[in-house]
Amino acid sequence: MQKMICFAALLLSPLLLLAADNYTPLNVKAGLWQVSSTHTASGLPPITPDMQARLAQMTPEQRARIEEMMKSRFGGTPQTTTYKKCVTTKNLNTNPWANGSDEKCSWTVRNSTSTDMEVQGSSCAAGKDQGMKTDVNIKFHVVDPENVKASMQGTSTGNGHTVNISGTYTGKWIGATCSASDDE
Repeated sequence: MQKMICFAALLLSPLLLLAADNYTPLNVKAGLWQVSSTHTASGLPPITPDMQARLAQMTPEQRARIEEMMKSRFGGTPQTTTYKKCVTTKNLNTNPWANGSDEKCSWTVRNSTSTDMEVQGSSCAAGKDQGMKTDVNIKFHVVDPENVKASMQGTSTGNGHTVNISGTYTGKWIGATCSASDDE
């Protein structure tokens, strides 16, 4: 279920991009951005037969470590990351998810201005391996052309389980130029 946590990061890694045919681009600068994100997930996903088989082969100590990691990851403990992303003018003016994001969601723009945007992702691939259906809502707010804030709320349900995910993001423009090594 690590995909669920990574989902938000992958989804927003190009923090300033939007998935829609008709939208107003956010009024931000192209170049190198630093993004700080905090994600939480609560509710344990179902354990697939494959995962059960792997757990059964572990020593009691290994299994206890895995179970503790899962409780930490899906017990509402915030996970914080910071990364850099190169955003080009083309990124800002084209639809990067026309063919779906890495999580293969169906995207709908709910609201779009040069400073605020709300995007709904439905039927995402995250959790499908566990028989779950994932939907997510993302809101972007441009504080100014060099600062963006975003929030994400999502739910994955199925097989009698519910996992709630949320995230907050702060993007800060660092400079106009990027190198190939700038995407972390």
